[in-house]
Amino acid sequence: MFDLLTNILIWIIAIPVFIILFRAIPKDWFRIFGLVIFTALVVIIFASFRFVEDPVPKIVVEFLSFPFTLTGIILLLLFFNFWLRLKDLKIKSGDKVDNKGAADKVAIVTKEILIVLILFAVSTNNATSELFTCYLEQQGANAIEQSYRRPVRNLSEQELLDFRRGVYDLIVVLAENPPYEPRLQEAIRLWNAANPQQKPYILLSGGRHTTHPPTKGYPCLTAPESPPIRTKENVRNEIASRAEVTNIGLRYDPRYEGYFTNPASPSDALPQVDLTEADRMCAVLTNLPNFSGIRPFIIIEPSGLTIRSSGDEIAKLIKTLEKNKLLREDQRNSRRMLLITSPIEATRAFLSFRNQELNASLTTAGYPSDSHTDLAKQCPWPIGKQFQIQYRYFLFNATSFVRSERAWTELKELIFYTLRFWLRPPLTDESPYYPKPAVETTPAPK
Repeated sequence: MFDLLTNILIWIIAIPVFIILFRAIPKDWFRIFGLVIFTALVVIIFASFRFVEDPVPKIVVEFLSFPFTLTGIILLLLFFNFWLRLKDLKIKSGDKVDNKGAADKVAIVTKEILIVLILFAVSTNNATSELFTCYLEQQGANAIEQSYRRPVRNLSEQELLDFRRGVYDLIVVLAENPPYEPRLQEAIRLWNAANPQQKPYILLSGGRHTTHPPTKGYPCLTAPESPPIRTKENVRNEIASRAEVTNIGLRYDPRYEGYFTNPASPSDALPQVDLTEADRMCAVLTNLPNFSGIRPFIIIEPSGLTIRSSGDEIAKLIKTLEKNKLLREDQRNSRRMLLITSPIEATRAFLSFRNQELNASLTTAGYPSDSHTDLAKQCPWPIGKQFQIQYRYFLFNATSFVRSERAWTELKELIFYTLRFWLRPPLTDESPYYPKPAVETTPAPK
């Protein structure tokens, strides 16, 4: 609610300022100003600067990128039609008066308004918005299938057996595109079903700073010290347990690397850190009933802002864990990693991780209201197998518009990732099943 009121207040202040500037600034300046804004926006989008996540830059970037959303496109089209085209419209009366210019303007505005109405209708229609979502989910299902048939390098028989049985070293949960609770529930289900002797570690990746108090604290929202009952030593043991204290500390957090690599280090200098989405995901996991023993299996990655940056940070984190003997070394890229993400972003996540040479299988999890369990039966044709006419396909509502906006946002992300060569399509290539077959050689002629 606070964020909504803040945005409304910004618009109330900004609109009069923009109108005054629009009238005062020479028209030629708008070309230069627009070029500068567009260039800055492209640089920020493509560079993914960390400072963009700070409160003020984040609001500015969201404001500048608003015209690229469905809502922004519709509002801008209406603004340009009613304000720019019709503001100087002059209609004269009389039998010999030529109003051809005004008539042409009205005709153009009528066509453009019709385009806006069609765009709005398509975005808010239940059938079309669901079809957009189903298409992305279908691509995600293809990505899941391919993630299990990708070539795996030189697996031993035991590794191949573990891979087929779904035994994983790491379960990776990404915080991008919330809500992330369904992914955490899926991670808990898989962790609980795993062999007690081979429990996987759960790696939580999310670098966006929390906007609600507390914004600073200890990892996993660990309770702060409260002398004399609760000391910094108690907090330290819940973050990185000493050798004599087991099963209460996290597996790893790079913000406190010294405590994990050197158990004898003193607990006096225990600084609080900026809390991120990874900490909130960790708090959700550790506060679930009947899962008190999961804390030593949690690895926090607090720096990844996007799917791509999460992949980069995870790759670095794995090398650090191997170096510090906190994770088994893997020189052959045969680590069993399972990536859990939302159905709509599964394609981008898989293709990006594959481009980063992260050997990850893929699964998805989402709320029943946000995803489909059976695309063939639940989705409209042609994603669905049967052509069915349902009354709800002829209705329009705000939920459908939100769904269309989300699909449009994911499409833009796919375009950005492709332009930066972070994706290697297509999803329909015939990669060999594991293990990789031997290359046949042609005998040399005698």
